[in-house]
Formats: sequence, structure tokens, C-alpha cells
Amino acid sequence: MALTDREFALLQTSIDAIMERLAELHLSLSVETDFRGLAEFLGAKNTFVYQCFNPEMWPLKGDCFWFRVTDMHGKTVASHADRIYRTEDFCEMIENCELWYPNGRAALGGQEVKVQRPPIRISGTVGHSGSMWVDPEHRGKGLSYYLPQLSRSICLRNFSTDFHTGFVFKNLYNSKVPASNYGYPHVELCLPEFCAITKKFEQLYLCWITQAESIDRVRDMPHHEGFPIELDGLDGEVGERTVARADNQHIHLTTVFGQRQ
Repeated sequence: MALTDREFALLQTSIDAIMERLAELHLSLSVETDFRGLAEFLGAKNTFVYQCFNPEMWPLKGDCFWFRVTDMHGKTVASHADRIYRTEDFCEMIENCELWYPNGRAALGGQEVKVQRPPIRISGTVGHSGSMWVDPEHRGKGLSYYLPQLSRSICLRNFSTDFHTGFVFKNLYNSKVPASNYGYPHVELCLPEFCAITKKFEQLYLCWITQAESIDRVRDMPHHEGFPIELDGLDGEVGERTVARADNQHIHLTTVFGQRQ
């Protein structure tokens, strides 16, 4: 669904506000589209490289990007990735495992995958997030809230995403992380038995949020229970900070991040 001018301005304001907050933490953020860098970073931390963002499995040349957060010494201290899918049924991609593997279910060697669907169809332009990692020294500062919110605002602004999605395992499902940090109002059991991501028998939960709910979460940023961010200048007209709407379908981030390489 197309965004109104006021919603577009709201998203731009939220992007600017989060970037200012990161600067206050003496951190810098760059948007990268070469996922080899993400794989190298996570690999150096002995952290799993999620299939959707693994350049050895996918060309990753379309509408996808990841955040590299660096400290004042240039050390990478956090990451977060997002990929855009255009689909009539996101859960069908889960059921046939084409979300994770180019050859679908064949990658599982015949193992059955049972899927529990959410109450509504997730379709259209769907953002899918993952590869969230924060250095232990920088945890507790709000990065696990700021980065997903920033990524979602960019996806809404640039692609008019209809839904945003992610996955968590049971240990996070039982915590406040999916709702409070990642901002998902819906966290539901998706794979109740065999998990196609880990190829193990463990439960996987689907997190999802609609476009309207995402915009409401942006409006609620000043009231976040742990890391509120003020959103100034929303009562006036759309200002110069708003990028040209004609560029929405591209990752055109020059007003926030500098020229894309």
C-alpha cells in the first residue's frame, strides 16, 4: 500500500532521529550491499550466517542490505540485515523451504517440514530481517531496538513494504525481545517440530507486523519503555530532509547515509 506524504515524512524523521541517537553513543552506521562482509564479520565471531543472507547460497544483488555499526576506533560492533521479497504467499516460501535454500526441500534430504500458518496471509512486498548481532560491550544500549526499527523505517520508506517478518527460537519467544526490542506484535509458532534453518528438531517462531502496525510503532518511538526517541518536526509540511518519492523503489539513502557505493 502506498504511503501518504505525512507517513513518508514520519519515516524520514525516525531515520534521522535514530542516526542521531547512534551518534550520541559514539557509533557510526554504514549501509552495505556486499554480503561477503557480513559473512566475514559473523564468521569471525563464530556466529551462524543465516541462509537468507549467505552469499555462498544466493547472489544477493537485489533489494537487500545490511547495517555495519562501528565504534570510534573503526571496530565493527553490530550488524543487522534485511531482504525484500515480492510474493503472493510468504508462508508458501516457508513450506517449500525456498525461503532458505535455492533447491527448496531437497536441501533437507526428504525430512518432512510441518508449518503452522498465521491467521492472515503475508503477501505483497515483504521485508525479512535477520543476522542481528551486537558485541557484548555494546549490549544494553538499545541497539537491538534501534537497528530493527531503522531497517524497518528504511524498507517502508523505500519499498512501501506491506509486511515485515523475522524468526526467533523458543528461548527468545519466552522473552520480551521479539515484542519490545524487535517491535513485532505477532510472534507465533511456525515450525512446531523440525526446523529447516538448523536442520534439527526444535521449534521456530514467526514474527510479523503489518504496514499499518509498523507505522504505529514508529509513532510510538517516544514512548518506548526502555529506549525512547523523540520525533521532532512532525507538525509541519514535508521538509527538505524527505527524499524524492520517485526514488522509493531503490535503496536511495543519500540523505541519511551518504552516497551508496
